[in-house]
This record gives sequence, C-alpha cells and structure tokens, in this order.
Amino acid sequence: LPVQSAITYPRPGAAVPPGELTVKGYAWSGGGRAVVRVDVSLDGGRSWRVARLLGERPVPGRAWAWVLWELEAAVA
Repeated sequence: LPVQSAITYPRPGAAVPPGELTVKGYAWSGGGRAVVRVDVSLDGGRSWRVARLLGERPVPGRAWAWVLWELEAAVA
C-alpha cells in the first residue's frame, strides 16, 4: 500500500491564531514497509514540506504499525 496519513491536530475547521503552530498526525504503510517520510501541504497542494517522524525507527521488514509525525508551521 502507498503511505496513508491523517492530520490529528489541529482539528478540521479549528480557529488557529497567527504565529507558530505544530501540526500533528500519523501515517502507516503496508507489506512490512516502514514509513520513511511524510510530506505535508498546508496550502492545498501548491507546496510541500517534510514532517519530522517521531519515535523509534522500525526494523526493516517488520514495520507493521503506524508512526507519529509533526511539522512546525508559521500561521499568518
């Protein structure tokens, strides 16, 4: 499976004040393949940024679970 991902913070439709914001989420893959990168777009796909993966790195061929990620972003 291709990597699947979801944003968990902020919630959809949430009012976000100007300044720095930490966008958080999780991602998963299939077939024992690890998630090695999560790209996040905050402008409808016009540009993309690489999120930071959290936690331990999986053992190759044994990556059956999800991984948490986060991205620091400036909100205008």
